[in-house]
Amino acid sequence: MNMDLLITIFWLFLVLLAAFWLTTKGIPKIFAFVMRLLGFPVELSPVTKKRIKRFKSIKRGYYSFLMITTLLVLSFFLELLINNKALIIYYNGNLSFPAPMEWLNRLSFLEISSFNKASEFGQTGTGEVDYRKFNAWTKNPELIQEEIQPRQKELLSVQEAIKKIDASMPKSVLQERQQREKKLLDEIHFLEETYKNAKQGSAWCLMPLYPYSYKEHLLEAKGSPPYHPTLKHPLGSDDKGKDVLCQVAYGFRVSLMFALIVVAIGEFIGILVGAIMGYYGGWSDILLQRFIEIWSSIPFLFTIMIIASAVKVNFLLMVIMLVVLRSWMGITYTIRGEFYREKARDYVQAAIAMGASDWKVMTRHILPNALVPVVSYVPFSIVAYISVLVSLDYLGYGLPPGTPSWGTLLHQGTEYIRNAPHLIFVPTIAFAGTLFMVVLIGEAVREAFDPKVYSRLR
Repeated sequence: MNMDLLITIFWLFLVLLAAFWLTTKGIPKIFAFVMRLLGFPVELSPVTKKRIKRFKSIKRGYYSFLMITTLLVLSFFLELLINNKALIIYYNGNLSFPAPMEWLNRLSFLEISSFNKASEFGQTGTGEVDYRKFNAWTKNPELIQEEIQPRQKELLSVQEAIKKIDASMPKSVLQERQQREKKLLDEIHFLEETYKNAKQGSAWCLMPLYPYSYKEHLLEAKGSPPYHPTLKHPLGSDDKGKDVLCQVAYGFRVSLMFALIVVAIGEFIGILVGAIMGYYGGWSDILLQRFIEIWSSIPFLFTIMIIASAVKVNFLLMVIMLVVLRSWMGITYTIRGEFYREKARDYVQAAIAMGASDWKVMTRHILPNALVPVVSYVPFSIVAYISVLVSLDYLGYGLPPGTPSWGTLLHQGTEYIRNAPHLIFVPTIAFAGTLFMVVLIGEAVREAFDPKVYSRLR
């Protein structure tokens, strides 16, 4: 057991190292290459380089940024790291990649089946393969004999019962016992063939680092859930018997991706509306201001709760509701003010005099000089929308049941705080730690991008 734990720790270290390299080196190079192919400039201005250097010098924010981005990149591969399906499974000529197929389904709109029938991989039944059991069988084929022995005992008892049947008993009883005898003989023969293949090395399996899923119920544990932490399940389970570590890991991806998508779409719309208000002014500015004032008076949290109680909410619908009701308004007035200030500058007037279109003046000349507050506000917006999602899930108006969620775990923790305190401590630590690191990033970004420190006049 100690050797298996050491091997798991070693592989976990390699995975974290690979994710760190991908975050700091791989993804930036891929992004720069794609941007060059599309014809966009990738060279940073001297001012931006100074700001990035300043950000890196603020260690608490920079290290938090590395940790959050590394974990986010790692979360994109969770199906390959935390899953009850095998990475690779081979049995007597049948080769399959169930976990990678499930991962590809998540990344694309393809419908690639990751289901593998048990009978095609040496197990009895018509359901899906029990990959953990198959992995245990390939490591220790004697476990298959333990599956055969109770069937052999039952077969002997069935055969004895058949011998005792006399002519006075109904034929249906004989037929039923004969069918049971045939089924047991087939299963024993089938498992003996599996044992032979496992012994000969014609069956092998590679499981993820943590071979459990947030979808499955832990049936092997004794008693009733929630189960307390054990060596196999270091964070225990929830009240439905689902592994908490799986839910926290997948919940991190759901929460952070939700916040990033809402913020990205909301900032884009807010920048566009604010730019129109600040650049054109006049009636367009007045009308849009009045509309925003009216729209912002809608209590968005209660509105979402009302909608969620009437219709089935999913991830996409939740994103749309947050974007429409709230996320685009925060940055609008800031961008409006930046455009009002910048459009009076000489370089803007020179661009207009040279015949540049309004769109080009707005996007190529004013916008790059108005993005400092946007960059500064983004981390704090992420904190806000992670909190909104967790709050809605806690109240039961968030993502649909079955979705891994910190809010759902917190809700269960309040109900089982005496018997299962891990249900409230674990998601609280994950939630608070994530928000703390994002806030540190936000403070560092705001300090590094402060125009009073690195202005264009220096």
